[in-house]
Amino acid sequence: MEEVSQLKNKTMIVLMFCILFFSFGPSVSEAQSDQETKRIIVTYDKTSSPSRKSNQSAKVKVIEVPKEEVKETIERLESDRKIKHVEEDQPVYLMNTSLPNDAMISYQKPWIDQIHLPKAWARIDKQESSIKVAVIDSGVDLTHEDLKANLVSGINLVNKDQTVQDLDGHGTKVAGLIGAVTNNQIGIASPAQGVSIMPIKVTENGKGMLSTLVEGIRFAIDHDADVINFSLGNYNNSYALRTIVEEAAAKDILMVGAAGNDNQSAVVFPAAYSEVLAVSSVQTGTKEKASFSNYGSLVDLAAPGTDIYSTSLNSEYAFDKGTSLSAPIVASSGVLLKSYAPFLTSKQTFKLLKESAEPLPGSFSLGNGLLDVNAAIKNVTEYNRIYGETSIETALEISRKNWETLEKQTLSIDGQEITGKFAVLARFDEFPDSLAASPLASKLGSPILLTKKSGLSHNVIDELNRISADHVLIIGGENAVPKGISELLESSGITTTRVAGDNRYETATEIAEIVEEDKTSEAFIVSGEKFPDALSISSFASRFGAPVLFTKSSALPDDTKAYLEKLRPENAYAIGGETVISQSVMSKIPSTNTERIGGKDRFETNFKVLLRFGVEENSDGIYFATGLKFPDALTGGAAASRSGQSIVLVHPYRENEALEKSILYLNNQGIDNYRILGGPAAISERKAWYIDHILDE
Repeated sequence: MEEVSQLKNKTMIVLMFCILFFSFGPSVSEAQSDQETKRIIVTYDKTSSPSRKSNQSAKVKVIEVPKEEVKETIERLESDRKIKHVEEDQPVYLMNTSLPNDAMISYQKPWIDQIHLPKAWARIDKQESSIKVAVIDSGVDLTHEDLKANLVSGINLVNKDQTVQDLDGHGTKVAGLIGAVTNNQIGIASPAQGVSIMPIKVTENGKGMLSTLVEGIRFAIDHDADVINFSLGNYNNSYALRTIVEEAAAKDILMVGAAGNDNQSAVVFPAAYSEVLAVSSVQTGTKEKASFSNYGSLVDLAAPGTDIYSTSLNSEYAFDKGTSLSAPIVASSGVLLKSYAPFLTSKQTFKLLKESAEPLPGSFSLGNGLLDVNAAIKNVTEYNRIYGETSIETALEISRKNWETLEKQTLSIDGQEITGKFAVLARFDEFPDSLAASPLASKLGSPILLTKKSGLSHNVIDELNRISADHVLIIGGENAVPKGISELLESSGITTTRVAGDNRYETATEIAEIVEEDKTSEAFIVSGEKFPDALSISSFASRFGAPVLFTKSSALPDDTKAYLEKLRPENAYAIGGETVISQSVMSKIPSTNTERIGGKDRFETNFKVLLRFGVEENSDGIYFATGLKFPDALTGGAAASRSGQSIVLVHPYRENEALEKSILYLNNQGIDNYRILGGPAAISERKAWYIDHILDE
């Protein structure tokens, strides 16, 4: 009995342990959830054969790996020649964009779809807008169910002791297209989806006076309007009207005006002024000019202008037509754009709306074309920018934008004459050897393409084929760019030559031997331990046909010194301050004249280099690249030197005096054409548009 009792006690202890374990220990599912996984999408070069797991053959497969192994797995897969592309999983979004729930939006759908408004709405996290639009017109129906919630104080300049109540209906229709309350289950929608409407009454019974129009603009300026809509005007220029319009522009107010409804090659004032975005009309749903619309060289863009459904008097709604209705569609779209990117100036908003327009066929001049709100939103990021998803893809985009094909050339490398259509290949993630590629690419007028150590992207091979490259100069030894990459190129029918030394300093001198010309009397010495100063000088070195050599901060390497002693340049330029290249190194540089060009940081050094050597006479533009990473400025430098341009280094988000000095210098040289290198992670949208703004001043 005692044994039975002991057995029972042991059994109870085991049961209690199990209960405690399964109560407090992690479940199987919980343990697995600790190992977070990510999905990777693999695209194969050829369709794979069916397997035991699947009887379907496919070129695209999805695999799941632990989160911490994603990068390693991608690099391993990319080195497989059978694999064309590898990418991380990413979210996708429904593009059927549920339209606002306004009851009568179906009457608006033709023109809403025509200007790609649903796609623009899909890009924006809608928030309440504080933007204020002055509707200088016949007033507004103050009790309209679809307007009253968005109305702010205005003024009646026709009868100053009366309200701004609309008696004609014109201003109410205009106001509805600008700022009808949207997504309220009644009436109509407006592009902005939320805006404050400031009614300024300057007409009654279809007409008004120039003096009240001028007073109306003054009221809008004094009461902090952000946008002014002019769906009125005449064909007579006025000194007073021009002056007040210029004043509004100086206050950063976006102004939009109707071009006129007389089927003439003319535009009414104030829309005819360059500060006002002049809008003509197309037949809704087509690309044909509306029969009534004015046209001509003063028009900026067109918008739908027939069968336009909007708010009307007595809380009703009605169809109408005219450039008077096209203009507020554009004005409200401008509000949407300014809400999405509040850092845009009104001039930049004007530019984006105009330059993003869809070109129109036909003999009538309708400015840049049809309003495309979605394209304008996209261009906040893409305007004047060259970039890809990675620095490797950015290098490819730079090549695509600047080279159609390569010309055959002859080089002397290690005493051997080599002829071909050359491109240059360097590592994307290690700067020492890669920076040395810049003078070589500049001499050849060739692009620099980039690679990972783990494998060469098929997109790079495609680009080499597109530009007809038959010879690739690989920069760096096999430890930097493995033999497998050169073998892949060779198997693709592209000859390779490796340019490399035992270290970064020797690699630079090897390239200098190739770049050197008989007339070379200059040499540039930069840090081989930090990359920014080499980026600053690369395009200028190509101008002189001069080598770029590397040094340590406190000692001149033997390879560099030996090359300089052989070259004996008349002028040697040390690029960077004393913390980058010490005074003792300067004293050891063999040259008739040695000059330091340096500032307190990389950005000021970049400015001083630009100031010292200036822009080329035939240069019409400039490139901007981040100064915190090297690949974009490296690959952009090859394009810049080809067109006689330069690279200005930018801090992605901090303000710096050197950038403003550089742009002031460029302004004085008459240069306002530019390109941003790299995506928003390299140079933010806000910074890019800041550059645009000060270049345009």
